[in-house]
Amino acid sequence: MSYHSAIPQSATEEVTRYLHRQLLVRKRFQPGSFIRENDVATELNVSRSPVREALKVLESYGIVKTLPRRGALVLQYTNADVGEIYDVRVLLESKVYSRIVKNHLLNDEHYRHLMKCIDDYRDIRTTFEKNLQEGQLDFFDLECRFHFYIHEISGLSWTSELLKKTYSRLFQYMIHNVGLEDLDSILTFHTNIVENLRSGDLAALGENRIESYMLDKAYRPDK
Repeated sequence: MSYHSAIPQSATEEVTRYLHRQLLVRKRFQPGSFIRENDVATELNVSRSPVREALKVLESYGIVKTLPRRGALVLQYTNADVGEIYDVRVLLESKVYSRIVKNHLLNDEHYRHLMKCIDDYRDIRTTFEKNLQEGQLDFFDLECRFHFYIHEISGLSWTSELLKKTYSRLFQYMIHNVGLEDLDSILTFHTNIVENLRSGDLAALGENRIESYMLDKAYRPDK
C-alpha cells in the first residue's frame, strides 16, 4: 500500500515496522491505549510526517483507529471478532488452496522454498529459548514469509491482498500468545500444509484450520 507523499517511503516503512512490532508483542502499546505522533517522532528522532503516514498504514489494516486530537487508538478484539477473523481467513485460504491444487501451480521451486521455511520453523526454537519476545517477532516474520508466499502462488492478487489484511488483524491477537511450548505443533501444522498442497489433498487442507497450538488460546480475551 502506498501514499502520495513527499516523505521518503523508507522512513514511513521503518516507522511502520517499528510500531507494528511494538504492537505485536504488546511491550508498550496495549489495546485501548493511544499512540501519539509527537511521542513516537521524538523517540525515533524523525518528523511527525512519517509517523502520521505509518499510522495510516496501520489503520488501513485495522490495527489502530485515528481519533482527532487524541492520537491513534490501539484496537481491541472481542472473542466474536476473533472468531469472525478466523472464519474469513478460512474462506479466503480455501480459495487459494483450491486454485493451487486444481491448477497444479505448486512446482519444485515453490516446494523447496516452503521446505526452507519449515526448516526455519524448526530452528526458531533457539530464539525463543533466548528471548520470548524476539522469538515471537521472528515467528511473525516467518509466518508472513510462509503464508504470503503460498497466497502469491495462487495468482489471486485480490484474494491475497484481503488475506494480508485478515492476517494482520489475526497476528495482532495471536502473536503475543505464542510460546516455546507451541513450537512442536507449529512445525507440524505448517509441514502438513506444504505436504497436503504437494499431494493435492484439499480435504486435509480444509481440516483443523485453526492452528492446533492456538486452540486453547485463540479465544482468550485481551486483558
